[in-house]
Amino acid sequence: MRQLTDSQKQRVRDLLAELVHIDSAVSSQAQARRDRTEERIAAFLTDHLVGMGMTVERQEVEPGRPNLMAHWPDQTGAASLMLEAHMDTVTVEGMIIEPFRAQIRDGRMYGRGACDTKGGMAAFLTALALAREEGRLPADKLYFVATMSEETGCHGAAALMEHGFRTTAAIVGEPTRCEVVTCHKAPLWLEVQTRGRSCHASMPECGRNAIEVMARVVDFVHGPWTAYLGRRTHALLGRSTAVVTQIDGGSKINIVPARCRARIDSRLVPDWPNTQVMADFERMLTEHVGGSGHCEVAIVESQPGLDTDAGVPLATKLLHLCEEVNGQDAPRGVNYFADTGPFSQAGITSVLFGPGDIAQAHTADEYLDLEQLYQATEVTLTLLTEHAGRSIVSPND
Repeated sequence: MRQLTDSQKQRVRDLLAELVHIDSAVSSQAQARRDRTEERIAAFLTDHLVGMGMTVERQEVEPGRPNLMAHWPDQTGAASLMLEAHMDTVTVEGMIIEPFRAQIRDGRMYGRGACDTKGGMAAFLTALALAREEGRLPADKLYFVATMSEETGCHGAAALMEHGFRTTAAIVGEPTRCEVVTCHKAPLWLEVQTRGRSCHASMPECGRNAIEVMARVVDFVHGPWTAYLGRRTHALLGRSTAVVTQIDGGSKINIVPARCRARIDSRLVPDWPNTQVMADFERMLTEHVGGSGHCEVAIVESQPGLDTDAGVPLATKLLHLCEEVNGQDAPRGVNYFADTGPFSQAGITSVLFGPGDIAQAHTADEYLDLEQLYQATEVTLTLLTEHAGRSIVSPND
């Protein structure tokens, strides 16, 4: 396993600090469009990648919200490997630290995005640069890709696939504790609206209470629907889940509400068509609620899951290195979703790997353990240089 020198550790640490200094936080799609959230970090990355000798292609998904695809033009391998990380972060609202200061304390760097997922971005960029400087690159054509709008539904990754961009395989940077992740659940976010009939609260029998109808919806989600989702399980991911996360209804204390809205976060095991699940949800909900009120169901977000064969060359080679540094001897799964979903759906063999723990992502004092940053850089660098002149992603190498 390659070990970074002190100067190389400083290099990746400084790069992470520069990335954290850049505000790329998204609180909503409307805010991101207004502020062109990813523009500043995209400009920084473009300069950095050009400085590495790479050619950079920019896909303008929305004005000021691009995807970046970079490669070395002298690489012409038949197979290709993408190292990818998203540029956006979640909002800084509620943070108890200075979100963009990148303060280092007790071996950790604090700041929004340090863990999710600018740490992975810095590790990938530094490993690519070091391997290139040493002249020890694999035969695969290498791409560094930075996507927009991952935190609000992997829209950048989906747009990239619609654009026609493809590689043989992909390592997607997410906080996996420097472990190899080959599967994750598929999100299906639903919004249910119940309709009643308003009246004066002193005569509730004259109306139909939309909140009471919604209570039956909540009962359905936690009862019959949860049981339905339990029919399918996955060896690494367990069972699918659903939880009501938002409820909003009523206008005044003395008016029986005519409308109520709830949002439901479902996480499905891979290879379960969301269209089938949606149809079953609507049918079963109607049966459960009956004639007591009218329900309207809409999809808020739907993304594919990930279920990569643990025996593919990329996974086995990366896992071999991870076993050396942290003892991981088998791939694992995660409940959250990532850009791997759209990539895998498009036929790109994909895994998740990166520094940090998801438990620190999106928190009020987000941080990254710097030893994790160094470890991720070392693993990625070793993967690249050990396969100098050979393929990482092809089975024959």
